[in-house]
Amino acid sequence: MLGGIRDRPPLPDGLIPVGDCPPGGPTAAQEIAAQADALIPLKPGLTMAYGWTRTPREEYECLIQVQSVDNDGINTTLSCDFPERPGPFLRRVCRSDLRNAKMLHTVFGTHTAIGPSGEQLPETIVGATAFSLSSAHFAELKRTGSFTHHYIELDHTGQLVKDGVGDLKVEGRETMEVVVNDGPIDIPVLKLRGTLKYWLRGKTVETTDVAVVVDDERFPVLIDQSAGSENLYSRIYFSKISHTSRARGIGAGGGGPLMGGGKGLEGRLIDNEKVDVYGIYFDFNSDRIRKESEPVLQEIGEIMRRHPDWGLNINGHTDNIGGDGAANLDLSRRRSEAVRKALMSRFGITANRLASGGSGASSPKDTNDTPEGRARNRRVELSRRGSR
Repeated sequence: MLGGIRDRPPLPDGLIPVGDCPPGGPTAAQEIAAQADALIPLKPGLTMAYGWTRTPREEYECLIQVQSVDNDGINTTLSCDFPERPGPFLRRVCRSDLRNAKMLHTVFGTHTAIGPSGEQLPETIVGATAFSLSSAHFAELKRTGSFTHHYIELDHTGQLVKDGVGDLKVEGRETMEVVVNDGPIDIPVLKLRGTLKYWLRGKTVETTDVAVVVDDERFPVLIDQSAGSENLYSRIYFSKISHTSRARGIGAGGGGPLMGGGKGLEGRLIDNEKVDVYGIYFDFNSDRIRKESEPVLQEIGEIMRRHPDWGLNINGHTDNIGGDGAANLDLSRRRSEAVRKALMSRFGITANRLASGGSGASSPKDTNDTPEGRARNRRVELSRRGSR
C-alpha cells in the first residue's frame, strides 16, 4: 500500500477518470479544419516521439499517434518499445478539453475500457488534456503572460498519485529547432517557468517546472515539459514529430515552408535530393517496423506508384547506443532491407526498383551525447536513382 494513502486528496473538481466526451457542438468542424492546418497539424497520422533512457545501452522510443479525429474528440495511441509495458494504450481526448481543460494528464494506460463485444476502448479522462495546452489556457497565457498549471497523474484504480499546481510564466519567446518529418526546422515557441507544489504519495514536494509550448493557438503542443527535484523528476520531450500529406513541409495556412524549401518528400525526390525520413520507427535493437510507421510507408508507396520510372535507394542510419560499430552497421542494413521488403509486399513495387544499404552510426546528423541528438541520428535516408 502506498504511504500516505489515507491523506490522499480528493480528485480535482471537473476530473472524471472514466467518462464520455460531451458533444463537440456547432464549432467542431471549423476547429478540426483549423487544427489540421496548424504548425503541428492535429490530424490522423500525427506521430510524436519521446525517448526513455534506462541504461547507457538501452534507449527506448515511445510514440503517441493520432488515430482519428471527430467532432467530439481525438483518439490516440501510445506504444513504447521496452518489453515490460509496450502497449499500445488507447486514449481519447475530448474536444471540450482541447478548448477549456484546466488540467494536464500525460499518462496513458491508467485504466482499461472494454466494449460490449469485448473490444478494448480508449480510456477517456474527462477534464484534462494529454500533450497540449487547452485553447483557454493558451489564450490566457498570451493575454497575461501566465496561467495556473495543474498537472496530475492517476494510477490504474483512478486515484491520484501526483497532483501539482502553480503558475507558469512566459520566460521567453523564440524559435526552437524540432525534427519534423524530413529534418530539423525552427518553430515559434513560448518558454515557460514556474514553481509548482506537488502532492506525491503523501508527501509535499516543491519543484521548478519548465515547459515549451508551440506558439500556435490552433494546436499549442507542449514540445517539452519537465518537473525536477531529487524526489520528483519527470520529462517528456518530443524529439521527433511526423505527419503525412501531399504537401509535407508546407507551413500552416499556406504561410510559408517549414522545411525543404516547402517541397516536401515528393518534391525533394523530384529534385533528386537525399531525404532523411524520421517517421519510420523500429523496435529497440531490432529491424521490426513498428505499426506507427504505416502512414509514412503509405506515402512513400504512393509516391513510387505515381513515378513508375523511379528507383529508390534506402539507407539506414543508427545512433551509437551499444557502442559496437559492427553491430550498428548490421542493424542499419537490416532495417533498410525491412523497409525495402515492406514497400514491395504492401505496395507491389518490384524488387529492381528498390535497393537497400546501411551506414550504422558512421554519418551522424547530430551529437550522440543527448537523447534528442540520438533521435536525429536514427533515420532512413532516401535517394532517387535513374529509371529502370
